Amino acid sequence: MKINLISLGCPKNLVDSEKILGALGAAGVSISALPQDSDIIIINTCGFIKPALEETEDEIEKALQVADGSNKKVYVLGCAVNRYENELKDKYPMISGWFKLEDKNELLHAIKAEAANIKSRLPTTQGYAYLKIADGCSNHCSYCTIPLIKGKYYSFDMDELVKEAIELSKLGIKEIILIAQDTTRYGLDIYNKPMLVPLIKNISKIPGIEWIRIMYAHPKSIDDKIIDEIESNKKICKYIDLPIQHINNRILQLMNRGVSRKRIKAIIKKLKNIKGISLRTTVIIGFPTETNEEFKELIEFLKEADFDWLGVFPYFKESGTKAAHLENVPDSIIDSRYKRILNLQKDLIKRKNTERIGNIYKTLIHSQNGYYIGHTEFTAPEIDNQVLIDIGNLKIGDFYNLKITNAKGCDLYADVAG
Repeated sequence: MKINLISLGCPKNLVDSEKILGALGAAGVSISALPQDSDIIIINTCGFIKPALEETEDEIEKALQVADGSNKKVYVLGCAVNRYENELKDKYPMISGWFKLEDKNELLHAIKAEAANIKSRLPTTQGYAYLKIADGCSNHCSYCTIPLIKGKYYSFDMDELVKEAIELSKLGIKEIILIAQDTTRYGLDIYNKPMLVPLIKNISKIPGIEWIRIMYAHPKSIDDKIIDEIESNKKICKYIDLPIQHINNRILQLMNRGVSRKRIKAIIKKLKNIKGISLRTTVIIGFPTETNEEFKELIEFLKEADFDWLGVFPYFKESGTKAAHLENVPDSIIDSRYKRILNLQKDLIKRKNTERIGNIYKTLIHSQNGYYIGHTEFTAPEIDNQVLIDIGNLKIGDFYNLKITNAKGCDLYADVAG
């Protein structure tokens, strides 16, 4: 039996997909790289926002086309099923099985019974791997569907996470990227106090792990202990992802972010005291009732804060959220504001990349596609820029000192440093 798995959405989904592949592989099921070469196609879906649902439906339709006229089965799993199960079942009656997030074992059992009792993981990345330390969310931001899909925030046992990180290091993983919906909240629910710093300290002791990266740090839950650990721990990348979503106090309150402009500015100031720190943020454009003045306030703040990386998302009205009941900003205005922020993002990346030309950076080579592709301490793989090198005989999964020679678009080009 051969299976092919298509993983959509965020890195948290990818971790779930890798554990499904690991369990099935350990049970003797063959993993196929192509849907057409498999007996079963699994689609691990995303249903966070409208474009994610559209991508899910596109992949379902492609899989059904591949399976048409054959004995292939198509199984659909995950977030989109949790949120849109009835609608999807009505639209795609040819699907062989539907599985919610909590039904992962049922999926494994349907393919090969013994897989449901196996804990294993097959990393699909090289050099780095994601470590999902919690799931769900209890922040209830007014625009967000995660609590509707995954329920309240729940942390995973620290000992189990450390064991997983040890196993990843044995497979050659050198960078652990910590992820959750609210990474800096880790441990509060099961240990009655924040435990991200103790977790990081434990992972830092693992031989072979050279970098630890923190993603999805909420401005509400990040504290001085975490900031101090980033500064003092040599294994923590001097990089942090801090999604602010907006800066205007009225909009932040409507978003139910639990922070103010003053709080966000104070955190950024503390983080920027760390030598060599690289800051990423994300913002939502065109949130309901956002005025021109509030949008201008956001633009001015982004210029002032001078983030190293900026993710930009237009607002999508999502059923079941509190924001869906607010008065929408017209689509034409959202589009105009979105384009303005994209231009700001483009100028920011161009300036930052130009400043890096001529410098030498420790770079983790994580893939090859014509060029060798890597990332530095100041960039997260898959979401920030890439470092590309087209000469030499490099080993994927290893570190190299690379000298930046040029910048084109978002990407940097490099040579091996003398």
